This record gives sequence, structure tokens and C-alpha cells, in this order.
Amino acid sequence: MSGRGRPVVVALAVLAACARPVSVDTGPPPETPAFRVLSINDVYVADTLRDGSGGVARVAALRDSLARTAPVLFMLAGDVLAPSLLTKWYGGAQMVDVLNAARLDFAALGNHEFDISQARFEARLRESRFRWLSANCRRADATPFPNVRGWDTVRTGGVLVGVVGATIASRYPSWVSCTDPVAAVHAAIDTAEASGATAIVALTHLAVSADSALLVREPRIAFIAGGHEHTEQRVAIGDRLVRKADSDARTAVVASFYRRGSGWRVQDELVPIDRRLSDAAPVAAVVARWTDSLIAHLGPVRVLGTSASAIDVRDGSGRNGESPFGNLATDAMRAGTRSDVALLNGGAMRLDDVIAAGPITNHQMESIFLFPDETRVVTFPLTGAALRAQLTHNVKTQIGVGGYLQVSGIRYTYDGGAPPSQRSVLALTREDGRPIADSDTLVVSAVGYMACNGGDGYTMVEQSRSACARLSSAPRTVDLLMAYLAAMPGGQIAMPPTGRVSTGGVR
Repeated sequence: MSGRGRPVVVALAVLAACARPVSVDTGPPPETPAFRVLSINDVYVADTLRDGSGGVARVAALRDSLARTAPVLFMLAGDVLAPSLLTKWYGGAQMVDVLNAARLDFAALGNHEFDISQARFEARLRESRFRWLSANCRRADATPFPNVRGWDTVRTGGVLVGVVGATIASRYPSWVSCTDPVAAVHAAIDTAEASGATAIVALTHLAVSADSALLVREPRIAFIAGGHEHTEQRVAIGDRLVRKADSDARTAVVASFYRRGSGWRVQDELVPIDRRLSDAAPVAAVVARWTDSLIAHLGPVRVLGTSASAIDVRDGSGRNGESPFGNLATDAMRAGTRSDVALLNGGAMRLDDVIAAGPITNHQMESIFLFPDETRVVTFPLTGAALRAQLTHNVKTQIGVGGYLQVSGIRYTYDGGAPPSQRSVLALTREDGRPIADSDTLVVSAVGYMACNGGDGYTMVEQSRSACARLSSAPRTVDLLMAYLAAMPGGQIAMPPTGRVSTGGVR
């Protein structure tokens, strides 16, 4: 059971009725499991976090402790090579180095693995002493990536365990081809069972809804160690489970497998990774070397100003609605580019933490914008009609996910009571209240991911084409933000108020 609130249980009653259970024996488990799975997911920082949680060295120590009572398979459910501050310079080499030291067994390919170049990505795969898994992702020419398989088997505790991998299908670079994960997993399980596997574990980087559907469709899967969401998730169908930990190894999932006739019963626990756990010394030494390298790159810590209150940069604050920090960042973009309007997708901010009140430094700000493209900002003309179209796309499809727009220079109201597919922007004005007509032309600044690449489904590519030709020399969002903070009067960082986005009635 979770130590962080009530577990999330998805009923799926009608579908589950069609799936044969792994076991009908519901008696108490024996004292010792046949084996355990220890899993983490979405780990962008190997070291402990500012609040004292996390740390791959602690997870490695937990694995060593668990191994005293039963064999352990150590797994990571995707998103580890990017994005991170060190990845800007090392392309994920730091994470592979740490995970090799931690003796990871398996990793699933996550969607952010493909944020780095193909050359760097494949170099990281070859450097890994653990196996990468993805049944549905290959090179564009249909050849497999090095050191990546759709499935593998490992004998542990006298059990031949089949591990199958799956990756979310998304918009990826042209050198990546990812097919439907469900069909690919089905074929991988067939092959693993034909090879003699008697326990099937899926290691996936999928949305929890997709994991739930996969568990229903594939009754041969005893347990899914999942990633992609950054907060813990738990889905139960009979004795079978989907389990996800919190990102950056704030927690880890421990799943214990007990024999039940010809099948398995799985018991799970969410373990906080905090100061109560010691470090595995060999792993801690590798983490420390990379931390020293980060300091060498960024130079000395420089105070930009002082904040009287904590600054919330958690994922939920930037993806679920207007956030004070999103307003601050977009104000900085607008001021630095002298634009009328600034747009920033919430998923561009990757710290997923709260910065304590007090001195705010350049290192802290650099740690927020982590993508290899450095979240550069382009400036271009956009009509009022085109701006309204972006905002409409936002309120219809992006609330709660990384594409949610933080804005500056405008205020707008949408019909929040309507079903998402029927929402529209009811009123759109400039910051001073002047209406924005469809025929108006505004100077807009936006990050290249959305403006140049059409990321998250935004449609500004044609209007931004000329500006995007100069993307590599465009200003970084973090530089605009740091200059903006450093210029605040008296060195006091003032967070802007909210109120730029509001909901109205259904029309």
C-alpha cells in the first residue's frame, strides 16, 4: 500500500470480467517471495533533491537490502537520458554512468530518450551495461536500436521471468519509428512464453490509462512497472497491478511475487526514498563526479534576487492552469523580446519542485529549462484570429498536460463548463483590457518547440518560419528570465498575480 495517500484503483469492471485471473487463490502469501521487482521511473536527476528526497545511490542501497531476503530485479520505466541540466552537455552519459554503477537490470525507452540526437542516443545505448526494452520502437529503417529488445528473460529465484517493454507512441524525430504498443507487447509475450518464461512483467512508458487497458487485454501480465506520469499511480485488477513511482526517485515501487498454483500473486509497496536510507557508496561516488562537472560548466553560484515566498515550479502548477511562475517566465520573455504577447508551454519547465523562499540563484533557474534545444524563444507576427486558435486548442486539449499555455500580455475567458471538445475562447483582450480583433496583428514570442516544430499540436509553423530559421541564435528563455529577475528593484523578486485566464458560462 502507498505511504503517500490512498492508492488509485481503476475498476474497469466490464473489461476485467473478460480477463482470466492469474490465480484464484486469495490466501495469505508465504513468508518469502520468489523474487521482487524494484522499479523507479522518470529520473532526470541522479543526486538527492533539494528537499532531501530521491537519489539513485539510495535506491541502489535499498536494492542491496531487499536482496538479503529474496532476489531483486532492478528496473527503470523510461525517461532518464533527457531532459536534465547535465544532458545539455553530456547527452545522458551521466545517467548511464550512474545506472551502470547502480547495477540496473532493465530500462524501458521513454519518450524523452529521443530528445537527444540519434548519435548520442545510440552511444548511450551501447554504453549501458543494462538491457533496454521497447517492443514497439525501432529505427526508421525498421532495424533495431543497439542493445534494445522487445523482450528478454532472466532467471531469478528459480523462476524464468519474461520482461517485455513498451513506449508511448508520439511525435518523434524522423529517425524513430514507434508502432502500436499493445500489438507489439502481445507478440513479445508470445515469444517470451515460447522461450519458457513463467512470470511476465511489463516495463512500460505509457499513460496510466493505456497501462490499465493493457493489463485488461493481456491477462498473462502479472505486473506492470510503469512510467510517464510523474506522481505515483496504482491500478489493480484482481491480483494483477500497474504501479508507478514518483519522478526523480522520490519514491520506489517494490513488488513481491508469490507463487499461487500455476500463477502469481503480487504484493506492492511504495517506499519513500529519503534520508532514512543510506547511500550505496560506489554509486554515490559516481554521482559526486558528475555534480562536480555541473559546477564547472555553470560557474559559481550567482544570486539574482531574493524571494519573500516559495516559488512553485512543480509540474502540476504549470500544466493544470495559470501559475505565478508561468506568469513570471512569460513576462520575462515578453520584456526581453519586446513582444506584445508571450506563450510558454508548461512542459518546458522541468524542475518539478518548490524553490524555497530566500536567495534565488542562476543555478536554480538553469535547472528549470532542461531540454537540449535550450528552450529558445522566437518572435514573429501573428493575427488575432491565429492567436485565438492557439488558445482554443489549449483549452480544448492541453489542460493537465505539458502543452498547457502560460501567457503574458493578454487576458482571456473560456467556457470551462463545456465539454473539452466544445470549448471556445469567449473573450480575448490585451493586458490593458483592449479587445483583440481577429484582424489585429500582434508581435508574439514563443518557444521553438511550439512555434517551429508544432509541438503539442500548436499551429504557428507557417507564421514563424522566418524567425525559426534563426532559432539556433535565438535567446534562451532562462537568460531572459535571469536578466528580468536581476533587474527587479531592490533585488526583491515579486511574483506577478494571477487572473490572466478565467472561465465563463457555457454558451
